[in-house]
Amino acid sequence: MNSIVNKDGETIAYLYQNAIIDVKKEKVLGIILGNCIFGKSKSPVGKFFNDKFRKKNGKIVAQLGKKYSRDNFPENDHHLILEAWKSLSQINDHICMWVDDKKDWATNKDFLSLLKEKE
Repeated sequence: MNSIVNKDGETIAYLYQNAIIDVKKEKVLGIILGNCIFGKSKSPVGKFFNDKFRKKNGKIVAQLGKKYSRDNFPENDHHLILEAWKSLSQINDHICMWVDDKKDWATNKDFLSLLKEKE
């Protein structure tokens, strides 16, 4: 499990077995399939590569932070895995778009807002 941090280095979520989970480690906010990022939308909202989470325009919205040991993993991971599978089963558009490797951070939308967008 890794933390997901914003531009200021604050933990905003966690990456756990390709599931993006909230900071309380209680619910799934999105998933990574291949290197595509999915949230509430049934189509990709961005891509994950080079340890960075990017919008479709290539701008960075978050990055991987600290890696945690097994002791820090969620206690209710069975519930989280089922929730992630449910999200996965609702995806109907997995055509991954090309995303440029930009160095700048997005200013108009944060990572959590991006995951909450619907189509």
